[in-house]
Amino acid sequence: MGGIQMDNQLPLTPAPVLFRPQKIGQETDHILKISVTIQTKGSLDLSFYPYIGFHGPDNSAFLINIHEPIIWRIHEMMQQVNLSRLYDSKTTAVSVDPIIHIGILNISEVRLKVSMAMSPSQRPRGVLGFWSSLMTALGNTENMPVKINQRFHENVCMRQSTMINNAIANIKNDLLGQPLQLLSGLDILSNASSALGHMSKGVAALSMDKKFIQSRQRQDSKGVEDLGDVIREGGGALAKGLFRGVTGIVTKPLEGAKSSGVEGFVQGVGKGIIGAAAQPVSGVLDLLSKTTEGANAMRLKIASAIASDEQVLRRRLPRVVTGDSLLRPYDEYKARGQIILQLAESGSFFVDLFKVRGKFALSDSYEDHFMLPKGKIIMVTHRRVILLQQSSNITHRKFNPMKDPCSVLWDVLWDDLETMDLTRGKKDLQKAPPSQLLLHLKTRSTDSKEHVRIIKCNRGTHQTLEVYSSIERAMITYGRNLSKELLKKATKPYSPVVDGNAVELSPKEGACTWCPKESMSMETFRQ
Repeated sequence: MGGIQMDNQLPLTPAPVLFRPQKIGQETDHILKISVTIQTKGSLDLSFYPYIGFHGPDNSAFLINIHEPIIWRIHEMMQQVNLSRLYDSKTTAVSVDPIIHIGILNISEVRLKVSMAMSPSQRPRGVLGFWSSLMTALGNTENMPVKINQRFHENVCMRQSTMINNAIANIKNDLLGQPLQLLSGLDILSNASSALGHMSKGVAALSMDKKFIQSRQRQDSKGVEDLGDVIREGGGALAKGLFRGVTGIVTKPLEGAKSSGVEGFVQGVGKGIIGAAAQPVSGVLDLLSKTTEGANAMRLKIASAIASDEQVLRRRLPRVVTGDSLLRPYDEYKARGQIILQLAESGSFFVDLFKVRGKFALSDSYEDHFMLPKGKIIMVTHRRVILLQQSSNITHRKFNPMKDPCSVLWDVLWDDLETMDLTRGKKDLQKAPPSQLLLHLKTRSTDSKEHVRIIKCNRGTHQTLEVYSSIERAMITYGRNLSKELLKKATKPYSPVVDGNAVELSPKEGACTWCPKESMSMETFRQ
């Protein structure tokens, strides 16, 4: 085997590559060699192997980069997989535990370097119990050396089950016999950042402000890679903590009085006072956490530059899994659209000074997207339709969805969409296809926003009809008959916004009534 790489498919992960061999100097002729010779004797109870050899690279190790959420994804998969389907449980054949005879068993030393990044906000509740805090404080590692010792044996003869158990026991002994080497791989800066973030989460919970807790969880899920991210993420967390703490003194009593009268007003005063003390402290801890994380990221970049190690990215963009959770053949166009959705950012209350990146990465499943004029992109998910704008910094180069996150101009949930109309623009020819799609929103007395969203497509093409069909298809599939099981199935598990965005998960999204007149209008334009 000359090369191997295993990619992490989860969005917004700091470890896009899960497993790969370390590159040192010139490429070796192999990273893995397995040689097996078999001598058949026509017996079911005896298998003879004159030689079995397993050889890894001589001068390098295998790198394993683990971001905590992928552990829980694999754990969930193993719980749900039904291995009994792989074989016929009604077979009458008698199972045989043959004797394995190996003439020469030659296994070379295997070296691993394990890096792990903990993410307590994306951890299932109560899964680690008492050990959760300890894992958060000490779980981050950087190139932790792990070695599986060389094995050379002659004339090995034992039952197959016994041989498997002995192999597993030997590997466990190798791993447990090197505690000092494991401690040498602890990442002090990352551990400090996780501990500060964990403290901030506890302080934020004291404020009893759901919106602040949700906002902080979204912020906590974003990685920090340089000084700009420290200013944006850490400064944004501090500013939000101060803002929510100060304004909560006024808003909490009013909200309480509106919901529960005098009793709610008194409770609101208490929440406002507690929030005024807790939320700024949480913001300060988040700032320290992001600063420490940024310092560690810069240190790793400098060390990588000195060692001349190139940053290894995914071999290809992650495969699209739509709202129905079905696995389909790989489509590069859809994979690019999914990345555009996952990296899309929107401005906060500081007039785009602090961006919320990956706003829909963990809550929406990609369905379709279309490139519109003037750098706009229409995105269709299983929950809504979104209009995005490409970065204005792109001038003389091609748009790269991995490096150029788009801004969110507006989004419309299926519950908010009343009807659609196809229209022609002022510059459209009389016999040309329509170039504009109007989305009419449901009127709400408390909402002062516009009740119509305009999607301007490429003139002289049928793109407007394609966008219409895509929105209508998603609306019928996920808007009308969106059951709770399907919604839960399509939601990305263990994301910091699953529990927080209770509004998005409410059944009202599936209670839409779709008017028949827009289907008629589309048939008219097709004819």
